[in-house]
Amino acid sequence: MNPIDSVKEKFKDKIVKFHEKSPRRYYIDIRKEDLLDFVEYIFNELHARYMILSGVDNPPDHIEVLYHFSFDNIGKVVTLRVTLDRENPEVESISPIVTGAQWIEREIQDILGVKFLNHPDPRRFILPDDWPEGKYPLRKDYKVGQDE
Repeated sequence: MNPIDSVKEKFKDKIVKFHEKSPRRYYIDIRKEDLLDFVEYIFNELHARYMILSGVDNPPDHIEVLYHFSFDNIGKVVTLRVTLDRENPEVESISPIVTGAQWIEREIQDILGVKFLNHPDPRRFILPDDWPEGKYPLRKDYKVGQDE
């Protein structure tokens, strides 16, 4: 069974939405409560390569966090998409499973305000220590120079 079908079969009751964007790109919308189960299976059991995670601000109500994994041997990319409340964007850190996610989680915390719960090192990463709390430069309502 190919890994895409394997994910669909294993998590058939936990997939909110499955979208085949192209023959090589798949998006799977999931609840944040199920994230670690999906990541554990895709990364450790199916041996997908972790590529990166990204975040998108979608005012007025949510932020999306996208976790990108590649099945290099078959040339396919799977993206797990989690939707978070914009006023309290929190999701479990995948860093205990995927060590390589530590820095990008810290970066997304700085620039979008997403809190990654149980992250091993939640210090600021790219913004200076004196950056104002609650100001996130990649949120769509942030105006350059608003704090000067």
